[in-house]
Amino acid sequence: MRIDFQPTEPCEAASLSAFLGRRFPGADAAFLAEEHMAWKYWSARPDWAGSRSFAARHDGAIVAHAAAWPVRVRVAGQVVPAAHLIDWAADPRHPGAGLWLLRQIGAKVPVMIATGGSEVTRRILPVIGFRSHGELCTFARPVRPLRQALATRPRNWRLPARVLRNAFWRLSSPLSLPRGWSVRPLAPEEVPLELWPQPSPATAVTARDTGFYRYFLDSPSARHELFGLERSRTLVGYFCLAFAPHVARIADLWLPSTNVEDWRAGFRAAAARAAREEDVHEVSAWASTALGKEALRRAGFRLRDRAAVSVFDQGKLLEGRTLHAQMLDCDASFFSGEAGSYLT
Repeated sequence: MRIDFQPTEPCEAASLSAFLGRRFPGADAAFLAEEHMAWKYWSARPDWAGSRSFAARHDGAIVAHAAAWPVRVRVAGQVVPAAHLIDWAADPRHPGAGLWLLRQIGAKVPVMIATGGSEVTRRILPVIGFRSHGELCTFARPVRPLRQALATRPRNWRLPARVLRNAFWRLSSPLSLPRGWSVRPLAPEEVPLELWPQPSPATAVTARDTGFYRYFLDSPSARHELFGLERSRTLVGYFCLAFAPHVARIADLWLPSTNVEDWRAGFRAAAARAAREEDVHEVSAWASTALGKEALRRAGFRLRDRAAVSVFDQGKLLEGRTLHAQMLDCDASFFSGEAGSYLT
């Protein structure tokens, strides 16, 4: 059986949307919208040339699909192109096509990253050379527990207990700016070069720059906003908020400091800014480093999920290093989810 490997093109948006709709039957309309796919797969990005969507075809029909979400991994002295695998799906009538497709994408970059995934995906990844590389934790905190309860779908007998629990969580930790800290809107061009993420001997980071952020601020499917973190009126960090129905996500946050109290203040400030939006009922964030996880706990966030991080890293670039990963390093920031669905 002949299988062809080719990048997809914008003219195939309708057929690709139909294929993904069959493979992801619970997907919302925004995920399959042609405007969203055009931005995600084919619009220009400074860190990837050409299409980021790839398909395996049999007799011209798509039988498997995967997309490469560009990531630039920064370690001391070098920046290496990588890809976070997203939107991987295969027709079970063509066994092996999806696995073959992943191998073709892996030949394009020295490092591939995968987080979470279905049980089938987790079984397949080691077959093509992926190895476990830490854990990614999702944290969240309620902002408006009563409004959250009224918008929750579906409702069941557990809802009153959730309202009481979330009200306790909301009141147990301040949802306000830390003393001496402030937040202001920030244009990507205003971020000093030294404030973008920098690696350490024990930590690899994902690169950021003006062009990277301009791409997200132009997203047609989810509003992204960049903010500066100031302490004593001095710019010391930044964060990005992404908005979905009734939910704000701290999609990215960075401070050069290695002090957990500084990171705690940063997450508190980001949550307080998100809470200013009247329609926000919950705030969530990711952490893959011990520093980020502890800071989120101290900032009043609750651990809601854990996902394994796997990497394909033949050059052992990440060996012995923790990877600082955020939502902007994949498609998590603009996933709309089901309205009324919350982590808390």
